[in-house]
Amino acid sequence: MSARNFKRFAVMAFGLAGLVAGADAASAQSVVGKIKQRDYLSCGASQGVPGLSRPDEKGYYRGFDSDICRAFATAILGDKEKIRYVPLNAGQRFPALQTGEIDVLSRTSTITYSRDSVVRFVWITLYDTDGVLVRKSDNITDAKQLDGKTVCLQSGGSLTEKAIEETEEEYGITMKKVYYDSTIQARDAFFGGRCDTYVTDGTAAAGQRASVAKNPDDYDIIKAGHGAEPNGVAVARGDDQLFDVVRWTVNALFWAEFNGITSQNIDEKLASGGPDIKRVLGGEAGFGKPLGLDDKWAYNVIKQVGNYAEIWDRNLGKDSPLKVDRGLNKLWKDGGLNYPYPWE
Repeated sequence: MSARNFKRFAVMAFGLAGLVAGADAASAQSVVGKIKQRDYLSCGASQGVPGLSRPDEKGYYRGFDSDICRAFATAILGDKEKIRYVPLNAGQRFPALQTGEIDVLSRTSTITYSRDSVVRFVWITLYDTDGVLVRKSDNITDAKQLDGKTVCLQSGGSLTEKAIEETEEEYGITMKKVYYDSTIQARDAFFGGRCDTYVTDGTAAAGQRASVAKNPDDYDIIKAGHGAEPNGVAVARGDDQLFDVVRWTVNALFWAEFNGITSQNIDEKLASGGPDIKRVLGGEAGFGKPLGLDDKWAYNVIKQVGNYAEIWDRNLGKDSPLKVDRGLNKLWKDGGLNYPYPWE
């Protein structure tokens, strides 16, 4: 092949590669379009964790993670009820995202290096710790007293297992691990007396004690491990549009709290607020265009779902049976780690 022909071939090949890449990008960015076409968002949920993600007696999913996903449905479709939840155990959650069975994962999933190389985590929505649920009648008040005890845990939850391993190493003890396919099975095994303890995320442990135990006062929660788990929402890799929608929807939840905007006063804030507030709440034409959304997408989210504090309080905090302190989940100005990005 002559140099000239080779050059022509290279240019054509490069151009073809660009077209293929462009087609792949368009395909990757079509999930939001698919959601609009089918008129509902598919969200990966837990198989039943009180306070986080759990269907009530009528099958309506309630909880912090469930409401976070409702915010995405509201941003895209303008209606928080246009959503379907797919209950998944720890081993199913990431494959379900990769295969397109679900659009978004909002299910007690901790961001790690290996996981983020498989799917794309968008934002940390909940900082958590690991907790060991014990019976008060066993007089276990310290982690070093867990030597020789059996512990129920869900298989596939690598960080809860790591918390147990850290506890064993710190105190020179050994626990007998009993694995179950789901957190529900592990929980029920503990409450059924088949294990001495049960380890899970701290907020989940508080939820199980408050909502599942016949008498919550019969149980204590002991902290396990040394880490604060950064739990977040995830989407499939390569989908820039959905990534952006999820990121800026979560940002709107923190931004609204920071500016004192709630589901109850949002109309007053829209009428009396400054240019920045009016712009984000849909008062400026074209605000939603970069995301492919309606200009009032953020207004709809706050109006229907509430800001971050409202979501926290009704599911985990002061208005819930769990009464979990926000701790690291407070806004930065209140001593926490959450800070909204600017809208410029």
